[in-house]
Amino acid sequence: MDKKRVTVLTVVLIIATAFWISPATARELLLFDEPLTVLGYVTQEAAFGLRNSYDTEPGLQSALMNVFFEEEYRPLSQLKFYTSQKVSVDWAYQINGDRDSWVERGFNDSASRYNVDDKYWQILNEAHLTWTPGDFFFRIGKQIVSWGEVTAYRIMDQINPVDYRRGFADVEFENTIIPIWLIRSEYYPRWVHISWLQDLALEWVFNPNVTWIPNQDIRFGNDDGGIWAPNIRVADPTTPTGKDYIGSFLYNIDKPGAFRQFGNALRIKGVVEDTILTLNYYNALDHSPILATGSQPPIVTIAEDGRLDIHEFEFGHYPRLQYVGMTASRDLPFLKYTPIGGIAPVFRFETFYAFKETFLNPTTNIFVQSDELRMGIGIDWKIKWNLLNPKAFFTISPEFIFRHLTDLPSGVKPGGEVQYEDTATNFLKRNNYQWTLSISTTYLNAKLSPSIYWWRDCTQKSDFYRFQVTYAWSSHWLATLGLVLLDGQRKNIGFEPFDNKNYIDLKVTYKWS
Repeated sequence: MDKKRVTVLTVVLIIATAFWISPATARELLLFDEPLTVLGYVTQEAAFGLRNSYDTEPGLQSALMNVFFEEEYRPLSQLKFYTSQKVSVDWAYQINGDRDSWVERGFNDSASRYNVDDKYWQILNEAHLTWTPGDFFFRIGKQIVSWGEVTAYRIMDQINPVDYRRGFADVEFENTIIPIWLIRSEYYPRWVHISWLQDLALEWVFNPNVTWIPNQDIRFGNDDGGIWAPNIRVADPTTPTGKDYIGSFLYNIDKPGAFRQFGNALRIKGVVEDTILTLNYYNALDHSPILATGSQPPIVTIAEDGRLDIHEFEFGHYPRLQYVGMTASRDLPFLKYTPIGGIAPVFRFETFYAFKETFLNPTTNIFVQSDELRMGIGIDWKIKWNLLNPKAFFTISPEFIFRHLTDLPSGVKPGGEVQYEDTATNFLKRNNYQWTLSISTTYLNAKLSPSIYWWRDCTQKSDFYRFQVTYAWSSHWLATLGLVLLDGQRKNIGFEPFDNKNYIDLKVTYKWS
């Protein structure tokens, strides 16, 4: 998008925002004598890189603004319309457009993917109709359907694609999920009376594939991946630096046509002996492609600093993902302990078994298939620690994630155990382990909210850290200061290609509600 279009869009956003947020309360309009409620928020973020290297930008590297509106209209008690819109603009492309380092490193060339989110499905966030007659629930339109109990890693939650273009910073995961066109229905058979089973519900989700929207993954090369392009090095003794770098890929991916390759998801929900249980089935195309290197020789370009960037040809397709699984969550009253607050922790569990998933053996460049078991366990525990906070609880939430490839060999190759790829940036062994830890609390009558988040990938020996504090001036104004650190011990694996991406982030949010 050129600067003129950005300017026009900006003016429109400012006018629209000024109209809706003054005064700072929800707007209620009348439509056919029924209320139409309008809410929303505006955020402006500024991220500052802490390192100076070719794959990142020191100083201001991101200035992302989000403007979000949502509208709800209920003409009948059983009928509701909901829509939401979001426009995202990264002003770094305007601010840094003439900056030497920004231009020399090729970040300007990534503007079409990151400067302004102007595709229809990015602007039209959700748009659906909900009808609740009797024991039934129907929702049709562009929506989000979230499954699962683990928050750090998507196991069961595969119905919607996700947007990871701008890196790992946003662990408010609901902001990364992309709504898609779905038909969702539920039935509550209240005539079923079983003493040990309550709140039974049957759910069916159908994806007609109106518009194919894949996962928006991090990409290689500054010209395609922007400031989050991974720093992948390849040994090359013929160059002065002794290594080359992987640049942007040249893709040839088979994509499904509209209204083809339908998806289906089924779920049975209920409460059994105070435990919320679900049984799940999913059958649809994976939102991330499986890629292999093409037979064409790569294109090599010379960057401004003299380094060689290798642009490989990649071909692939979107494989089918089919699994059966279950989730469980419940309080654990036997772990109540009065000296630390007397609140029972909440136990969360989810697992699935997938059939014939497709992976790449990067050693042979051949697609292979294997069944896979994924499992996640989490606990949420509110505890009192008067020494650090005599007035509010700490929320401690550890999670553990396990992945097992059942049919692939775990033999040893030169340099270590055989690894497989499920995306272009994620390598797997036969058994894979991760865990996360989140700690948060509040001070000053809940106005000040500090938190710590740690994600450890034990298999790939890498870590992600986020330290954050949010201050609420009022119910409408919030400010968030954060620090993101990434570290990896294995070259080109896990978070190691993102070692240079450490940054400080400041975000201001204005809500009207």
